Amino acid sequence: MTSLVKLRSRAQVTLPKEAVKELHLKEGDNLSVEVDKGKVIITPVAVIPKDELWAWSPKIRSAIEKGKDEAKKGKLNEYNTVEDLWNDLHVAETED
Repeated sequence: MTSLVKLRSRAQVTLPKEAVKELHLKEGDNLSVEVDKGKVIITPVAVIPKDELWAWSPKIRSAIEKGKDEAKKGKLNEYNTVEDLWNDLHVAETED
């Protein structure tokens, strides 16, 4: 999709309605603006609070992806009690 927009006062640009709809943007969303080889690239971004950055560490992301993969393959265990879960975790630790 290509649209012609005009730079307005105070360096403001209005994004075309079609672009906003296609990117599922809403008022208050954060956008990254990059200049690359004479082009302006605007990308929607999510800002993560510092106290939640731990969840985006490579180790955590890898564990999440592994869990999603196991769920797709039906390899998840179901536990009736927390004690059953802890017992299974303890067995898994001794096997490693």
